[in-house]
Amino acid sequence: MPSASVLQRIVHPLTVDEFVDGYFQRRPLRLKRPRNKFDFLFRESDFPVNLDRVRHIRAVFPRNRQAQIRPTEIEHMYEAGATICVTGMEQAHPRLRAAAERVRAELAYAGEITFRAYLSPPGSGFDLHFDARVATTLQIAGKKRWWYSKEPAVAFPLYNSGREPAGWPKARPPARSELVEVVLEPGDVLCLPAGVWHCAKAQGNHMSLALNMAFDHKSGGFLDFLTGMLQNRVVRDAAWRQPLPVHAGRKDRLPHSVAAMLRERIEELQADLAALRDNEAALARAWRQTMRSR
Repeated sequence: MPSASVLQRIVHPLTVDEFVDGYFQRRPLRLKRPRNKFDFLFRESDFPVNLDRVRHIRAVFPRNRQAQIRPTEIEHMYEAGATICVTGMEQAHPRLRAAAERVRAELAYAGEITFRAYLSPPGSGFDLHFDARVATTLQIAGKKRWWYSKEPAVAFPLYNSGREPAGWPKARPPARSELVEVVLEPGDVLCLPAGVWHCAKAQGNHMSLALNMAFDHKSGGFLDFLTGMLQNRVVRDAAWRQPLPVHAGRKDRLPHSVAAMLRERIEELQADLAALRDNEAALARAWRQTMRSR
């Protein structure tokens, strides 16, 4: 498929439309081989290249205990049984950076797309958890056994499991018997929506190397879009830049001056939002600005 897009080559034999309409952000997808499917994008020999340029490197041990490490510590941590997780592989490899930009443009994806690499010794991997992003795993070398839930525990989470902010509910992990089990081999794809429980272990007597194309929605949601759009519209007005009125009285009651100003600003927002709702040209400009800002 010499003329196919990056995403089309990854999700083949599906079309991009079939991938988007039937699976992306909706339900898990597993695709089989061919073995050299990802050679155009990333090979096993590419893993150690330019690791001084990546965002960060972690050594991950059982129960998902982890520590940030330097490139020179990878061999030692790998021999100790840790899975090596490299975040920001696109910063080390121009092909991956270009691929992320092309996929984002093709999908008009408002969030961030990045690449991560996972190098696991035999029997190593990640324990059960879910992520706040769509995780698209491309198996590069070796085999890895995966277990995953059929549906997200949390729809479009803003946090990974175990990192819930105070006051947020914690999702209960499913039993292993409730999970789907698959083995990924070189050329295989596994795309999991954000919030899907999963765990994985390298199989056999050889290491497993996988590349993960991550779709992060945390900065590309409707709330992010609307607040950014409104901020750009009102920041030029000094009335919006000024602080709340000072008040020397009791702090357990809302001062009348503050309440009056808040109501005034809320009314302005209501009018502005109503005008934007019916102004397709302004919405289109804001959307294009959002896409250019990544």
